[in-house]
Amino acid sequence: MRHGFSDDRTVVQVISALVGGKNVFIPSTIVLTEGSGRKLSVLNTTDQPHGFAIPGLGVEVVLQPGKETTIDLPTLEANRIYAINCHLHPPHRNATLMVVPGR
Repeated sequence: MRHGFSDDRTVVQVISALVGGKNVFIPSTIVLTEGSGRKLSVLNTTDQPHGFAIPGLGVEVVLQPGKETTIDLPTLEANRIYAINCHLHPPHRNATLMVVPGR
């Protein structure tokens, strides 16, 4: 019997925002199940471009100000944790992608 999580979301929403004078990703921890067809929809609420990179997955996107960008992720392996950062602005607060086993 395989134990794992089920996930009925087709797209996970992420926000890039200015909070307390710091640029942050909300949520700061994104949890997805393993497999293919996973997407993130990232909204940049700021007035300048920001990066969204997951180096361990080869993802690197520039988010335009006031725009929402859909990112198709490669096939995800369970039991992995990936760093997320803004490759344009190193002081941007980092986030995490955690991949859990699916059913």
